[in-house]
Amino acid sequence: MEKKFKLPNMEYRFSIQTKGQETELMWTGEFVYRRPTIGERSNIDLMRTRLCGDLLTLDPSIAYLNEARSHLYHTIKESPDWWKDTDYGGQMFDSNVILYLYEKVMTYEKDWKKKTLGGNPTDVEENNEKTIETGRSAMEVK
Repeated sequence: MEKKFKLPNMEYRFSIQTKGQETELMWTGEFVYRRPTIGERSNIDLMRTRLCGDLLTLDPSIAYLNEARSHLYHTIKESPDWWKDTDYGGQMFDSNVILYLYEKVMTYEKDWKKKTLGGNPTDVEENNEKTIETGRSAMEVK
């Protein structure tokens, strides 16, 4: 009987505690990130395009911030009240908090893709089984 390949967990639960660079407020809380579906990826790109427009002169740091906001808006499934109350970061003054969240989920994405697309197949399956058993990413299991 052929063993079926199991995908690693599509959700990532994490918490943050970071200080806002502009307001100096401490932002803390638990988040649940879920990898985007095809439809969500389309919505992410649509939102990013709307935020950025077709402006070739848009500051690259603002374009990156818009990319982060768009991605987080569609993939953060559970969050502290302050995240929703600030329109998912849109009403914040501390862009470093948004970028910190985005970097955390992008690190998870890289780890997830490495487990499914690269490495020794035996190691990939072993990591996937650990992830499935614990419900946490291999980054957290180690």
